[in-house]
Amino acid sequence: MNLFLSKNEVAELTGRKQRQKQLEQLTTMRITFTLDAFGWPKVLRKTIEAELGASSTWQSTKSRSTLKDSELNLGD
Repeated sequence: MNLFLSKNEVAELTGRKQRQKQLEQLTTMRITFTLDAFGWPKVLRKTIEAELGASSTWQSTKSRSTLKDSELNLGD
């Protein structure tokens, strides 16, 4: 597995294909990134995993579709 997300993964994460739009979306999402020599965003894979709460425990014990209402913390 690569240290950085691929260009396709960044596009999927941001929902944007254009470089400038990706930069804007990553900034809006408050995701830390750097730029490569061509100005494309480079996002560390571990940053996204930490930001989105991915862990081996989470993935093996829960899925988002099986959360109970009490776990959602909806703040009625």
